[in-house]
Amino acid sequence: MPGLASFISFPSAVPMLDAVLWVIAVVFYGIGDYVTTIAATSRPGARERNPFVRRLFDGIPVPPSVTFAAAKVTAFAFFVVGYATIGSSLLRPLIPGVVAAIGILVTIQNIRVLGAKG
Repeated sequence: MPGLASFISFPSAVPMLDAVLWVIAVVFYGIGDYVTTIAATSRPGARERNPFVRRLFDGIPVPPSVTFAAAKVTAFAFFVVGYATIGSSLLRPLIPGVVAAIGILVTIQNIRVLGAKG
């Protein structure tokens, strides 16, 4: 029976475009979204608007910074496994590209929320 290793194929060297997209994804989706979400939700009276994240924050008796970090790490694990299992398809850069785009959008939105008065 083949193991997980037979389904995952990392190229010997990640193409430059993919590497740049992964760096942008980590900076914006991983770090930017995390920092700005925690900063915005730590304001008095603030509430997370994303229903999934809000349930995560409200439903687990652990600080939101810990649960959100665990969610981010889990999400990145799925993205990396998806990237590794897709093979050498031309669609492969879409995984880090979409993650990077979402990270940029949510980080910008969170910065806008942080900049809003009140």
